[in-house]
Amino acid sequence: MTTESRLLVVDDEAVIRNFLVRVLKREGYSVIAACNGTEALTVLRQTKIDLMLSDIRMDQMDGVELLKEARTLYPDLAILLLTGHATVDSAVAALRHGALNYLLKPVKNEEIVEAVSTALETRRHQQRRDQLEKLATQFSSVIADDAAPTTADTEPTRINCGGVTLDLTSYTAHKDAQRLNLTPTEFRLLAKFAQAPGMVFDYVELVRDACGYTCARHEAQEIINAHIRNLRSKLSVEPSDPLYIESVRSVGYRLIRPDA
Repeated sequence: MTTESRLLVVDDEAVIRNFLVRVLKREGYSVIAACNGTEALTVLRQTKIDLMLSDIRMDQMDGVELLKEARTLYPDLAILLLTGHATVDSAVAALRHGALNYLLKPVKNEEIVEAVSTALETRRHQQRRDQLEKLATQFSSVIADDAAPTTADTEPTRINCGGVTLDLTSYTAHKDAQRLNLTPTEFRLLAKFAQAPGMVFDYVELVRDACGYTCARHEAQEIINAHIRNLRSKLSVEPSDPLYIESVRSVGYRLIRPDA
């Protein structure tokens, strides 16, 4: 396989780091290695990286801290975390801060390759979706002067749901007057729920509308689960409270109605 994607592998154990580099280079990827978080950030500041695969437990800076720093440099960077000491808290922290997957050592070659391929494909879909939305916004502004719709024909540009307000034009969201730092995917998910509070949406539909592509149901469930965890954290609401995004087992999710 030949690919132009450039990957960054970060691990303070040389044996594991070299193993990961060999596996990924065999797949045709361009791979840069770093032995710790500080070195990884130096690489990120100097080189355009598409995906970072990092160990969690490292000296100087752990993988979750590195993830946060990397996000400030590349908001759309695909990130996978790898660890031999998994805990529920570390997994939640990784996904909450935007990791696309969480791999447990020892990991098989094919699992690494599949996880990287899936993460890069997810990133490409998201980038295409964001580009189309940007073009659509630009196009709308160009034709606005040529077409002045009546009030009845105008689509709503703002959604109010309980204490949450979403501006569909600027892609900004506020809760109780405080801005929510949402990714484009998280914004689209929240907008979909807020437009129909109480309605259950299945996993495949949520991936299609929020991410811009379709996939198998089990894949859609994994993708959406991570985004929902992030949204719950950013909304800061407890289970069964209004505006909590509730799981409907084996089906999908719904937003608890503000008046519930």
